[in-house]
Parts: sequence; structure tokens; C-alpha cells
Amino acid sequence: MKKFSLSFIIISLLSIALVYSCSDEEEESELRVRTQYTLTVNASEGGSVTPDTDGTYNEGATITVTAAPNNGYVFDRWEGTDNDNQPYGCWAGPGKCRAAITMNSNRDVQAFFQSKSE
Repeated sequence: MKKFSLSFIIISLLSIALVYSCSDEEEESELRVRTQYTLTVNASEGGSVTPDTDGTYNEGATITVTAAPNNGYVFDRWEGTDNDNQPYGCWAGPGKCRAAITMNSNRDVQAFFQSKSE
């Protein structure tokens, strides 16, 4: 009976060790596979972009930014966002424009503003 008990204990411990080692390998594998990209956001003279989103993001993350013109300026256009080719893609309140950025590559985003006198 001692042989059975000892064998059972050894097999149980090996099974537990195997389960934990496999689950650790899967977690490490998922961490290694995750792709990250860099986002840089700038504003031309005449306005600002909020929030400050410069940094590194996981692939597939969507970041939303808002362009706000200074007094005497109007928002002109985005370059580098998911909204670049949408003529009515602005929404965020009077004079402001919000844009989405999906991190599927390194992204350089620029908000352009224009003087009201131009």
C-alpha cells in the first residue's frame, strides 16, 4: 500500500508541475507575440491636440484625439489619422475636430490649423 501511495503522490506532483509549466509557457508566449507601435501627434501653429497621446500602444488599440484651434484660427485637416479622407469626419463641438487612430503601424499624426484671415 505504501508503493501505491508514494506512486500516486509522485504522479500527482508531476501532473501539477506539468500543468503549471504549460500555463506559464502560454502566458509568456502571448506576451512575446504582442506587437506594439509608436504614435507621435503634433499640431501646426494655431492650435493644439489633446490629450497628449505620444507613446507606444498595442497593435489594434484605437486612440481618439481632439484638435482645438487657438483664437483667430480654424481647424483645417488631419494627416495620419483614420479620418483623413472623411470631409465631415469632425465631431467634438464648435470649432474642434476629433479623430480616431488605430494602431496597426507606427503612426505620425499632424493636426493643421489655418488663420481665419486666410
